[in-house]
Amino acid sequence: MEGLESVENIEAFSLFGEPLYKAPITLWLPSEKEAYERKLREHLESYEKALEEYLEDPDDPEKIEWLGRRAGILGNFNEAAAIFSMGIEKYPDNPRFYRFRGHRFVILRRIDLAIADFKKAAALIEGREDEAEHYVSGGRKDGKIGVMSFNWNVWYHQGFTYFVAGRLEEASEAYRRCLGAIDHPEGLYSTAHWLYMVLVRLGLQEEADELLDRIPVGAEIIEVHDYYDTLMMYKGEISPEGLLEKARSEGPARLPTRGQAIANYYLSRGMTEKAVDVYREVLGTGVWTAGVHVLSEAELLRLGERPR
Repeated sequence: MEGLESVENIEAFSLFGEPLYKAPITLWLPSEKEAYERKLREHLESYEKALEEYLEDPDDPEKIEWLGRRAGILGNFNEAAAIFSMGIEKYPDNPRFYRFRGHRFVILRRIDLAIADFKKAAALIEGREDEAEHYVSGGRKDGKIGVMSFNWNVWYHQGFTYFVAGRLEEASEAYRRCLGAIDHPEGLYSTAHWLYMVLVRLGLQEEADELLDRIPVGAEIIEVHDYYDTLMMYKGEISPEGLLEKARSEGPARLPTRGQAIANYYLSRGMTEKAVDVYREVLGTGVWTAGVHVLSEAELLRLGERPR
């Protein structure tokens, strides 16, 4: 993009100060052009419906939440954060608004604000009965998990935020809490994907191996295929190089998750140059709305390196 018009399309800035232009969350969209456009229209229609419902009853916390979530899936992260802030102003003891605003702050690279939001959300769910979190990306009919524990989601995204911040001890604690709130097998695979990475970076290989023992080979996966692939890499079912080639063959939207995990694998084994190369490859996809993109930015920054 060139000229002043492009300024209006800047949604955020990378940790290196580079402008990041407005884009939907591609991980939740098909790669084929017609299917992509059709699904994007569906998300836009869902946002417009959520806006109508909110305007009919602007004090309904559920309508505020879904308007913010629908805005976020379209890539309007600042709008979503503002909507959740409005929800917090009206309902300061509702942990859902802090959880979802924190997630948007991570994508916007406002890491300190995200840490504060997840800390507040985690405090608010203490001693409260868990509840369901329905996913905006779709349900079982769409090939998605559809619904999982809300408490799990709070600790899961808190762990990721600490990982981005380089606070690995706190990340491990958050992910360990996830293990006690899993209500679906894919929750275990998702948690293990992240917790394993943190544990090996902390030198806790024994705990990491025990975690890996809980992961079966040949499981039937609904949604978290990329996470499961990395777990199979740790179990020796595929080499890091083989997994990287597989990820490359499946397109830019599918490379970042597995690429970041492979880079972490190299980094934990002292192969820093190889890790840097893969982190740069993740950033080279341009899929900045993926959480692993900001994590790869953060890792490069801590290593004193820059994207190509």
